[in-house]
Parts: sequence; structure tokens; C-alpha cells
Amino acid sequence: MRRFAFYTSISAALLLAACTTAPEAADTGPPPETVIAQALADSNPYDAEAMLSELLARNSLTAEQRVQALYHRGSLRRQAADNRLGAIEDFEALLKIAPDHALAANARTELDYVRTDVEQIKVSMNRFLTLAQWFDGTWTLGGHEEAVARYRSSGLPPTPEQVETLVAAGYICEAGESDVRLHEFGEDRDDLTGLEWCADLTS
Repeated sequence: MRRFAFYTSISAALLLAACTTAPEAADTGPPPETVIAQALADSNPYDAEAMLSELLARNSLTAEQRVQALYHRGSLRRQAADNRLGAIEDFEALLKIAPDHALAANARTELDYVRTDVEQIKVSMNRFLTLAQWFDGTWTLGGHEEAVARYRSSGLPPTPEQVETLVAAGYICEAGESDVRLHEFGEDRDDLTGLEWCADLTS
């Protein structure tokens, strides 16, 4: 009788623990295949990369879905989204998950390309650089936050090409007030008119 009461108490305790443990949250959002298609169709590479990164944060992806997302994000990072070190991580992760996948050969080829890119960029950054040159190298390697912080603290304006990139990446926004300036030093340029560092970066 005592043994029965003992096991009854254990069972009740286990049932109570199971009831009080919150279930793992289910993933929400569009199907992975839809997200990947939308990312590939997006004309803004930084928005596309963000979409794929959000997708890869899901814990319910199948191995096939994760491989597809890693490949497309890695390819994007190697080219238009300017994150060469991130691209290496994506291709290496893909090859670790599925070394015999149909995309593995392409991933290995792109991995060779991006490793060469990284080596060349790092060599070029060992010489004396202007702020604009340093920004380009750091940005391309994937150090976006560091590159932006350096420009902001300098008070100097980015080059016109860099302004376009920073607008697309969401670091420079339209100014809410006409007297706001993006930079403190240097002459004004037409491409800087009405722009400021985005609010969430200035807090």
C-alpha cells in the first residue's frame, strides 16, 4: 500500500511538472519556400539578407530548407549584400549539414571565390588607407556596424556611392527636419541634402 502511494505521488509530481512547463513556441510566418522566393525577387540585397536570416532563425526548418536558405544567403552575402565573412560561414555550414547535396558543388566553388576575396581584402587593408577606403574594406568583409560607427564618429560624409549603400542598408534615412546634417565637416553635397543617420543608430 505504501509502495502504491509512493508511485502515485511520483506520477502526480511528473504530471504537474509537465503541465507547468510551457510548450516550445511554434514557428510562424510564410512557408520557407515562399520566403526564399521573396528574398530572391527583392531588389534590395540587404532586405533580402534580413529575410533569409529571419528564416534561418526558425527551429522547424527541415535539412533541405536550411540548406536552401544557407546557400542563397551565402551567395547573396558574397555579392550584393557585402558580407564576405558571413558568406564563408554560410557555405561551411551548408557543407557540414549536407556535403553531398546537389548544391554542394556550387557552394564549394563559391566558398573558394569568397575565401580569395577575403584574403585580397585583408591584404589591401594592411596599407595606409583613407577613411573611405577603410570603410569599403570593412563593410565588404561584413563589419557593417563597425564601419558605420567609424564614419559617424568622424563627422565626415561618406562618398556618394557609400551613401547609396548606407541608404539601402537602412543606416541613413530621410531627415525629419530641414536643418539636420549627416556630417559635421566638409562641404555640403547635393546627395547629402535631407539625409541623416537613422534614429535607431543615434540613441
